[in-house]
Amino acid sequence: MKRILLILALVISGATISPVAPAAHAETLAGQTPVAILVTGRGFGHGRGLSQYGSLGWATKFNKTWQEILDFYYGGTTLSQLTETDAGLSPGCKITIRLTTLDGRQTAVLSDNATLTLAGDTVPGRKWAALVAREIPGTVAQYRVWGSTVPKCPVAAKTPEESGFVLVADVPTTASFATTLSDDPTTAVVPNDMVGLCEPSGSVRYYRGVISAVNGTDGENRTVNTLRVDDYLRGVVPRESPASWGDAANGAGMNALRAQAVAARSYALSSNGYSYAKLCDTQDCQVYGGAALRDKVDGKLTVLEDLRTNAAITDTSGFVMRDAAGKVVRTEFTSSNGGRTAGINFPVRVDDGDVAADAAELRWTNVISKSAIEKKYPEIGVLVSVVTTHDGLGGDWNGYATSVAINGTAATKTLTGWEFRSAFSLRAPWYETTPIYGATADAPVVGSMLFIGDSVGESIRTEFESIVLPAYPTTNIQVATGRCMVGATCMGQPDGLSIINSLPAEQTPAIALIELGYNDMSLSYATEIDQVVAALSARGVQRIIFVNMSTRRQTADYGTMNTMLANAVTAYPNVSVFDWNGYSADPAEWRWFVKDDNVHLTATGQTEFALFLRGQLDTLRNQGLLPLTP
Repeated sequence: MKRILLILALVISGATISPVAPAAHAETLAGQTPVAILVTGRGFGHGRGLSQYGSLGWATKFNKTWQEILDFYYGGTTLSQLTETDAGLSPGCKITIRLTTLDGRQTAVLSDNATLTLAGDTVPGRKWAALVAREIPGTVAQYRVWGSTVPKCPVAAKTPEESGFVLVADVPTTASFATTLSDDPTTAVVPNDMVGLCEPSGSVRYYRGVISAVNGTDGENRTVNTLRVDDYLRGVVPRESPASWGDAANGAGMNALRAQAVAARSYALSSNGYSYAKLCDTQDCQVYGGAALRDKVDGKLTVLEDLRTNAAITDTSGFVMRDAAGKVVRTEFTSSNGGRTAGINFPVRVDDGDVAADAAELRWTNVISKSAIEKKYPEIGVLVSVVTTHDGLGGDWNGYATSVAINGTAATKTLTGWEFRSAFSLRAPWYETTPIYGATADAPVVGSMLFIGDSVGESIRTEFESIVLPAYPTTNIQVATGRCMVGATCMGQPDGLSIINSLPAEQTPAIALIELGYNDMSLSYATEIDQVVAALSARGVQRIIFVNMSTRRQTADYGTMNTMLANAVTAYPNVSVFDWNGYSADPAEWRWFVKDDNVHLTATGQTEFALFLRGQLDTLRNQGLLPLTP
């Protein structure tokens, strides 16, 4: 469904108000240019191949096996075991991973139990607690290695000697480090037997297998991890799908993890990213976190592998997806597809599993300001419209966005759906664009407005400026984290009452919009409402609007406080209440709120709250309840 602005009226102003129909777009908005573009979308990620949340939904809501899940997402492929003919995909059953945080930097490693060795050491059998390789100045792929008997990370800006290291050897081409057991998947203990890699942030990340300093294609410094394929997957699967999913639905969620393991294995073996490594460790390939992490050399240890994902890897060991020719398939996967796969390399599927999983990004909204579009594409001149074309393969808006035409007074800029998604950091390429306009040409010009808010109001400042301000341009925005209606002890100072009392006479607004209460106490809230109304009325403010509070947070008495706000509507004829609690009460709108917080808003919630305020203000304007500019 397309929307221009909000349709349903949820304003309390002394009487029950019926829903208000939207303005007739062609008549009232003819000739106007948009002030912003609303983007409504579905899913998170590219939507191709397996949906991670969809896998969870199929496993836990529909009791599907991992084999059935893979067959659903990778239509036209076959599940099979690796054979000797696949040996070329992982020579020696090993895989190589570019560790991107070390790009262009030294390769420094340590061992908690001082069992590090340098491959090709001129003194065989020597063991170290720390080693560092740096390319010898003036050479290409010639490394000098220093060692320490104490596990530590050398300071990159100093010589190794200044950090307490001694010269070990010069080595050609590659400097490779391992511990006695780092390449043994059965007996190695995390982290003692792992190779700890010193990261630029000061943290130490532990890896199975071998860590090497190498040169990239253009002679740049690179750090590479070489290890067994399934050992690599131990660091991938829990980074891509939460290991806790394995406990869902009495263990049925393990099938989602098993499907993820096969998808990750096939993706890895079908990749060939660099001359020196098969894959990288970021989402540009698939996320790989290693075995464990410390925030500093002697810091607290966080084990990154998990018994549940390890079990999923073992349960599916050797399984891959193949095409009709027997080739291992590049099995892409995505977080959530929003209820329909993107297709492209695999058949389009309506994904009931993804919908059933109800991911936070199953549905989302975003707003892009006119100025942001014009700044990114100045050649268009003044923005006139944004028109999105879809793939026609079904679902909301008849499918994923394939192209976006940004029309301006000087030119049209046409992007692919993916390019527009990337340009404005949208969650997925399945979306629709809808114009947001300022006040209609025939709308009455209303007086100035004061908007006082707390952290919720502060969080929507950008959205407020894009959605509300163009229609109510003379708004004084006063928002701060921790602000109370009344209260000198609140973190956000000054409080709402003090802001009102400190306004110069020439800044007295015609309208006050108050979004406060989450930081107040219910015992004093009714009195605080009276104080604020009295202060605003004494200054001649003609319309006072309070926004009530979401009652999703069960530990607070916001319901009682909302009743106090409703009572103020009866007590004061110039008071209205915007019913945010009612508007956001649908169970599906949980995704508007930060999980386990239920007050503060997600990015989608911030856009929706700003749209809500705009819609409610427009309703009051249309009803003649907002004072007009003299």
